[in-house]
Amino acid sequence: MDMLNIYFLGKSKIEYQGKGIEDQLGNKAIALICLLVLNEKRYLSRDKIVGYLWPDSNIEAARYNLRYNLWLIKKNIGEDEKGHPFLRVDNDCCSINRDYEFKCDIYDIMKFKPNQKDSIDSIIKLKQLFRGDLLEGCYFNKCDEFNDLIIFERINFEQRKVKILKRLVELYEKDDNYNDSLEIINEVLEIEPYDEDMVLKILDIYVKCGKRVSAITYYNNFSNLLAGSLGISPSNKLRDKYNEIRLTLSDSHPNRETDDYDKMHSKSSFNNKNYPALKIVSDCMKNVEYFWISDVIGKLVAVIDGEYINQLSEKELLDLGYIQSDILSYCSEKENLVYEYKREVMSVCIINAFIKLLNNICQNQNLTIIILNSSDMDEVSANVLKYLRRTQIEGLNIVEESI
Repeated sequence: MDMLNIYFLGKSKIEYQGKGIEDQLGNKAIALICLLVLNEKRYLSRDKIVGYLWPDSNIEAARYNLRYNLWLIKKNIGEDEKGHPFLRVDNDCCSINRDYEFKCDIYDIMKFKPNQKDSIDSIIKLKQLFRGDLLEGCYFNKCDEFNDLIIFERINFEQRKVKILKRLVELYEKDDNYNDSLEIINEVLEIEPYDEDMVLKILDIYVKCGKRVSAITYYNNFSNLLAGSLGISPSNKLRDKYNEIRLTLSDSHPNRETDDYDKMHSKSSFNNKNYPALKIVSDCMKNVEYFWISDVIGKLVAVIDGEYINQLSEKELLDLGYIQSDILSYCSEKENLVYEYKREVMSVCIINAFIKLLNNICQNQNLTIIILNSSDMDEVSANVLKYLRRTQIEGLNIVEESI
């Protein structure tokens, strides 16, 4: 039986009895069909339709345009084999006929709900329906409300795609198909790059495949992405997973992977190009001593491995804690120490501790510090910055940007 097949994702395509009829319908008739399908076969008032598609026309002209496009649709899309018309139309409303048999990509996607009967093949078929954006390349002049609706629905369908991809990941995981799982997870991350649940799945898969070094590297790259793009650190759940992987790696028997891990963390084999890059964005404030240094320390505490901080002495931690309290959480007996350390800290102590922290990090990791509004940097921080540029710590890159 030749059916009506409608495709709205990507370039619009409408086939009736095996032939494309887009040219016979025209853009507004196609937009009208799309609008009715998006309303999931509910009645849509004529006034609402003309408000979407002919907002700049007077009421008589708009109603005429609607009647004409309804006639075009009826003329080109006939009744199905059971005699059902494609549209239900009365004096006030329009809708897709619930009894009419047809196929439509967005309608199939809108009906999707994960269930136990899902198969890999059925989900792949849904995935293949995403040929592009909803009504791709279409823009309707002076139809602002309709154009806004399409943009909104494009976002909705992107989220539906993510839902379908995640269901496919679950089915691949159930079959222990790790390669295909990783491929689909990466498709999800192209849409939602900060989805930590998907990152957790990647780490789990790497561990199951015996690639714990790959898991650690992936975590570091993701952590840098969060720090550089959002200025935040991974969730506790993700950090706990990372620490668990590192612990199992250090406790395992020597093998090729642990040898590679030791090389990766060995100062003697350090090469800037071979280590994961860490990037933070810092800001400045005039006339507030140590503001930039404090901001950098705070950003670093949020994203770096604690082992770099633990290499500082208790006194050095307290020196830095004088300008950035976040680092005090690394003091072993911070309450008593802080109480005893109420005296003002000498600037040289703060600066030396700060430089030592940067050196600790750059022994095993490239660090880029982006400075916003450097012209507003306080005097103490500006002098430290000059020193850092002069000494050129290996692995440290400082970039000034204006906003």
